Amino acid sequence: MIIATAGHVDHGKTSLIRQLTGVDTDRLEEEKRRGLSINLGFAYLNLDDGTRLGFIDVPGHTRFINTMIAGVGGIDLGMLVVAADDGPMPQTLEHLDVLRLLGLRQFVAVISKTDRVPPERVEQVCTEVRQLLADTDHELFTVSNTTGEGILALKTGLEQRALQQLTHNTQGNFRMSVDRSFLLKGIGLVVTGTATAGEVKINDELQLLPQGITVRVRSMRVHDSEASSGRAGQRCALNLSGPIEKSHIARGDILTAATNAPMELRFDARFRLLPNAPFAVKHLAPVKLHIGAKHVEARLYIIDETDGSRLQPGAEALVQLISSQPLPSCRGDRFLLRDHSESVTLGGGMVLDPLAPRSGKGRERRRNYLKAMANDDVEQALTQLLATSQQALNLGDLSRSWNLRAHEIEPLKSRPGVTHFTLDNADYLIATEHWQAAYTTLARAVPQWHATHPDKTGIKASALLLQLQDSMSSSLYQSVLSAALQSGELSLIGGLVQSKGYQPKVSGPDQQRWQTLETIFQQRAGLLPLVSELMTATGWDKSKVLDALHNAQRAGLVVKLNDNRYGLPLHLLEHAQKVLALEAGSEAISVINYKNAIGAGRKLSIEILEYFDTLRFTQRRGEQRVIINATLPEKQFTQ
Repeated sequence: MIIATAGHVDHGKTSLIRQLTGVDTDRLEEEKRRGLSINLGFAYLNLDDGTRLGFIDVPGHTRFINTMIAGVGGIDLGMLVVAADDGPMPQTLEHLDVLRLLGLRQFVAVISKTDRVPPERVEQVCTEVRQLLADTDHELFTVSNTTGEGILALKTGLEQRALQQLTHNTQGNFRMSVDRSFLLKGIGLVVTGTATAGEVKINDELQLLPQGITVRVRSMRVHDSEASSGRAGQRCALNLSGPIEKSHIARGDILTAATNAPMELRFDARFRLLPNAPFAVKHLAPVKLHIGAKHVEARLYIIDETDGSRLQPGAEALVQLISSQPLPSCRGDRFLLRDHSESVTLGGGMVLDPLAPRSGKGRERRRNYLKAMANDDVEQALTQLLATSQQALNLGDLSRSWNLRAHEIEPLKSRPGVTHFTLDNADYLIATEHWQAAYTTLARAVPQWHATHPDKTGIKASALLLQLQDSMSSSLYQSVLSAALQSGELSLIGGLVQSKGYQPKVSGPDQQRWQTLETIFQQRAGLLPLVSELMTATGWDKSKVLDALHNAQRAGLVVKLNDNRYGLPLHLLEHAQKVLALEAGSEAISVINYKNAIGAGRKLSIEILEYFDTLRFTQRRGEQRVIINATLPEKQFTQ
């Protein structure tokens, strides 16, 4: 169990830890000389059952509030120390605000220096502190660091708390915010911090972010004892090896086992402005963001509608924090905001989505997404997301946001009432009823389009998506379109989507002219006549031939290779099959080999092959070609 002290300067926090553990956490000469803690101090207490209590002694001086904020991430219990002579002071309240904003709800209150004041003063301060902690789970003890009175009772109370403490969930990839780094002679580089997720073992590879450097854990200490593994909720000191030096590491960098951890300039969050904040916060106000052990400049974008685009003291809102540098955050990370001059703590909150969008922040769909992400675990969040959203959910993005490992994602794919599909190597989930509704919308849209465009073969797939974009995302559209094509309800011919078997309506004169041209195409078989040859065969002028060809092309009856040559879809499919046959026979797809295969001239062979290149059926590489989409001709030329 990790316990963090909090309280005003000179209220006896460091002396109290020394009484409990025998360790003096004021290690630096300057700290001893000035009589206050500047950097975080750590001490440990071994219990009879083998449990180890870890104490974090955080600074109490107002100049060192940043250090205090960095030290309270990942703690289990707050120990609020208040001197009986002074009572609660401004820094007492500020520290308490910080702990609450960071999600802490369990406290032990310690009234120190009881030997300096009469009993009635001690009781008065006890009453004041109880009022401060009225909304928390807390116990109160009175002690004297000078005489030792009350120390044993406090130690016993902490032991009981430790026995009741639940083991931290080790779900997710290992994560730790670095609060110190140093070199030890004969050992090398060591970094310390409190693990906030997952588990780490000796020889594990980790990523140092934001640098993106891969390191290996050579050895470790957990709660200041040698160990072979460390997990969430424990103080860890990791001895690292790899292409890294101490100068590469900054306070607040993240060590993680995830290879695809979010690293973005912005995240969406739930934020609360303290009731005692000295002023309202404007939209896009510059702030100092404290997250983990790092603090950076940022701007506060207010997503929720507020009175005059301001957050009033005590208000809560959905916000987006836009940082001055990319941050490796995860859903659930706690953060604090101070004003730009860092003179006051404004408030704090929790990261909801570390993959926040640049646009569409305030749309209802987006707000619903963030409300779902505020649930306590990913299962609850996913249930709400699937119930409220008619769009497909990117499972990869969800798992990155929640810092999930691969085996933790798999059960999410097989939930009842959920459709899972894969697109471009990405997994998506959607409620089956919403997927079916999207399929029905798509299947109805195509016949409706035919009704208003009876002379056209079909609608471009991209145009159909544009028409349906208000009701379905691109990923969902591609999923239902693929299903409709596989079922045979729709067809894709020449890049056009049509109802299965649909025949465009051609006017009487156009139909007669096309029948004349079609007879010539069939007589020439796969030799694909030139426009000039069609003019000779029909006796028509060029404009009449081209007009008939263009009408037939719009109807999907003929394919244009270039300005001078057209061909029937059936004949072009046969030509494509000759290309596939060359590859199947391990022959090079060259002009000479293809010319011999189709029994035609070099000019026609080149034009057909170049047309196949434009379709992305083949790709030219030097004097030969390779097939890059073997299934395309069947889709492109089959009616």
